[in-house]
Amino acid sequence: MEKIFNKKNTLFLVTFVVLFKIFLAATTSLHPDEAYYWLWSKKLALSYYDHPPMVAWFIKITTLLSDSELFVRLSSIIVTVILSILLWKFVKKLFNEMVASASVVILNTLPLMLVGSVIITPDTPVVLFFSFAVYYQWRLIESNEMKYWYIVGFFLGLSLLSKYTAILFVLSLATYILLDGKLKWLKNKHFYFMFIVAFITFLPVVIWNSKNEWISFIFQFKHGASGSKLHLSYVFEYLGAQCLVAGPFIFILGIISAIHYLKPKNTVFKHKQRFLFSFSVPIIAIFMITALKSYPGANWPAFAYFAFSIMTAQFLLTSNSKLKKNILLIGIVFNFVASILLGLHIRYTIFPLYRFSKDAAIADATNWFTGWQELGTNILHRGVKYAVTESHQWGGVIAYYTKGKVGVVLDNDRQNQFAYWDVPRDLEISKTAVVKIDNHLGEDFNSIKGAEVINIQRNGAPIRQYAIVELEGYELKNKKNQKK
Repeated sequence: MEKIFNKKNTLFLVTFVVLFKIFLAATTSLHPDEAYYWLWSKKLALSYYDHPPMVAWFIKITTLLSDSELFVRLSSIIVTVILSILLWKFVKKLFNEMVASASVVILNTLPLMLVGSVIITPDTPVVLFFSFAVYYQWRLIESNEMKYWYIVGFFLGLSLLSKYTAILFVLSLATYILLDGKLKWLKNKHFYFMFIVAFITFLPVVIWNSKNEWISFIFQFKHGASGSKLHLSYVFEYLGAQCLVAGPFIFILGIISAIHYLKPKNTVFKHKQRFLFSFSVPIIAIFMITALKSYPGANWPAFAYFAFSIMTAQFLLTSNSKLKKNILLIGIVFNFVASILLGLHIRYTIFPLYRFSKDAAIADATNWFTGWQELGTNILHRGVKYAVTESHQWGGVIAYYTKGKVGVVLDNDRQNQFAYWDVPRDLEISKTAVVKIDNHLGEDFNSIKGAEVINIQRNGAPIRQYAIVELEGYELKNKKNQKK
């Protein structure tokens, strides 16, 4: 295995992955969520309704020179490089170069990372900072130097500034304390100072929420734990989604590794195995539990896969079973090929789904990366001052693909970040385009009076339609969540 998993091959793979990500980032339209976060970066704040502010801060930094798709997503590419270096350094010290190489290869070939992480979302910064927190937590265990408590606290705070689910670091830490008998930490004052440092780092979000009725905390709590009925089917859907984002072979092999780690049999790496288990499996498991009530996003446990990749690589490569090592290779190759094909499909539509099923062509999730430029160009040519739409996602793509030249206003009854931005005072007297978007081709836009209906096609197959109505001024129908 040393001939496959070594420094030279790892460097080659990471270089290829980075170049492939740059290609996709530069040549595909923004996902509506990305455009929404880009809009945040134009209206910087201490926090936002939907998420903490780090994703907006990342985008702001990388778009200082250009607002092109590549620069909006550039921090995702940079994070790939930093994570690979960190993982190599960490695992080489933890085990050896072969396991370090395999860990980096596994992480970079996960569909979630190879293709999914091209998209700039709150997952981009949280995966980075959470991984640093895990790394320095191990440095603390290894050296017992008290300074690492404060470094861990700082990176935990940065993780929370990225995404609220980073609070699961506490669950992982508690799991490790119990599994490895570190209860003495509870008597260490530096243990508690770590949380104080994390809280101070997280203060921008606290300040913003204190001024806005704690709305972001309330929204995320309800979003993650809503639902009154138990849905066992959601659990299976969630596990199936993890098989997709991590690849079926790697995910299943990782779970087998986790089960092996829990066996009482002593090994030379037992304390290291407990650590890796604690900072990966409980995170994946807690979302599986919440799936009983509310379906979690497939990407929610993304930050667990840093330690998960190491755990899987170490277990399989230190095994005497040639079969396990071969399955690992199969899993990596499968993920790599599947991810590359998915990326090429996003860019070139290499899978002609429309030839087999109209519904499948419309439901294709990669449709989210096409058709927005046409919408922006059409609105720009109308010479309107404002565009009114119903969704924060649609508002984001309209703002981005009209190059910021058209003001965007939302008119709906669902609260989001637009509710915290001022509505233009001249909206009711200015030329305005009302934009409706049907992403499933299920509405009859031709019945809308005065509307121009635009059908978006992909490889000749209709996938989306827009209805645009020009008005001389617009009066909001839903004023409940709007500032003015």
